[in-house]
Amino acid sequence: MGNNLSSTIPALPRGGQTRLPRFQQQHHIKDSIGGTFPSSSHRCHHKQKHCMPIQQCGGLVISPLLFHPHAKGSQIIMDTTQKAVKRQASFCNAITFSNRPVVIHEQVRLKITKKQCCWSGALRLGFTSKDPSRINPDTLPKYACPDLVSQSGFWAKALPEEFANEGNIIAFWVDKKGRVFYRVNDSGAMLFFSGVRTTDPLWALIDVYGLTRGVELLGKRNFISCFH
Repeated sequence: MGNNLSSTIPALPRGGQTRLPRFQQQHHIKDSIGGTFPSSSHRCHHKQKHCMPIQQCGGLVISPLLFHPHAKGSQIIMDTTQKAVKRQASFCNAITFSNRPVVIHEQVRLKITKKQCCWSGALRLGFTSKDPSRINPDTLPKYACPDLVSQSGFWAKALPEEFANEGNIIAFWVDKKGRVFYRVNDSGAMLFFSGVRTTDPLWALIDVYGLTRGVELLGKRNFISCFH
């Protein structure tokens, strides 16, 4: 009592509003490996309620991409988060799938966490129109190539061995024409293979083969979309 609090509060500019510095207004969002998103990837020029952090344009709800918990080769060990898998022995019997269908142009991003130098060959990457929940894991063959790809509804190809190094981040995706592309770290997109049937839902297929012993699924870089 007796103190004049108003004397300690700076006067507001005309209009009654204060503006924070531009750098304080932006939220810094990080992806699953600790890098910050460019501000342009999550800035919205419309009302905030139109920004849906787990949706893509068109209103399709997208949940995080994980490994399928049951449809996996006999040598695969999976962590409790379903984000990381490791082949425990041999060089094969390590086929895995995503837990949900992917969207056209959705990048499946993974990091090579373990390399075993005594084998040849590397990751096999691709897609399947077969729901992994309906695949009996006991019927999975040793190899995605050529065993699975000889069956209808499976498409995959081997990643070049020179890219199968620990720490490398591989992204692959399919377009509406059925062409599969991939990139390594920050390289440009490269055509991988084509011929995928995109009229049906597609699940990611990852065979932890040969030189590649462990991989981890990473989150999407540009996950936030603004709806107009």
